[in-house]
Amino acid sequence: MGCVIALAVLLLLTLQLLMPSRDQADLSTAAAPSPSDSQPATFEQVEEVRFPPGTALPLTVDQETRDQLSAAARAVVDPSGPAKRAVEVATGGVIYFGEIYGKTPDTDVYYVLASIDRLYFWKQQGNGPWVYQGDYDATSCTPPIPRALNAAWGAPFGGGPTPNALSMCTQSP
Repeated sequence: MGCVIALAVLLLLTLQLLMPSRDQADLSTAAAPSPSDSQPATFEQVEEVRFPPGTALPLTVDQETRDQLSAAARAVVDPSGPAKRAVEVATGGVIYFGEIYGKTPDTDVYYVLASIDRLYFWKQQGNGPWVYQGDYDATSCTPPIPRALNAAWGAPFGGGPTPNALSMCTQSP
């Protein structure tokens, strides 16, 4: 009989340790906070953070953007001409991608320079399509990129933090 009582006491103590006390809330049945009690719940309620016009931000290129750049080049590049490797941006090359803020998202401008065998240049305004701008011989000139963006990229195209804003060369045919 003593063993039965000892087992019962042991069982009660174990249950008491494992069961939450009455003053602890059961999180599985607690109501979730309503949107008015916390951060906005929908995309429309979230306000976009905008930087002042002219602000340059370096961005990271993803595969979807690479594919769009390749398609834009493929649409206008002569496959037998010197710019034929622009379509290879989908699978290789060193990519410099960045944004210059406008007054509104529609006036933001995105730039891409791809270094493959030459420099290849694209622009996009707002959510518009990527437009292939041409190729440049990097040994003699660079595409017309904004100074602020070259500085944001770490000035890879010379001139320190304030290179020429416009290219002083002619685009190859």
